Amino acid sequence: MSEAKIETRFLPLIKSGLQLREKTLESSLQNYSDELKALEKKHKLSAAKFIKKFNKGKLGDKEEWFDWLFAFKAVENAKEKLKLLKRLHL
Repeated sequence: MSEAKIETRFLPLIKSGLQLREKTLESSLQNYSDELKALEKKHKLSAAKFIKKFNKGKLGDKEEWFDWLFAFKAVENAKEKLKLLKRLHL
């Protein structure tokens, strides 16, 4: 992967934008993680087992299952983006 060259005068703006994005992702991660924990407790089913059953079509099409799927994907997405942000060195 090649490095991008950024003029020094733009670094504070870029850093503050990335810090804001990081805080937003951390907040989303916490909120969706809490939602996953609540759903796991309610249904006495881990998110991993839920995903397997859902993907095999064993749960039907209740709206709540799609909410759970969205929360699961949101957690995974936030984790991946936070991982990428932490790799940036400005």
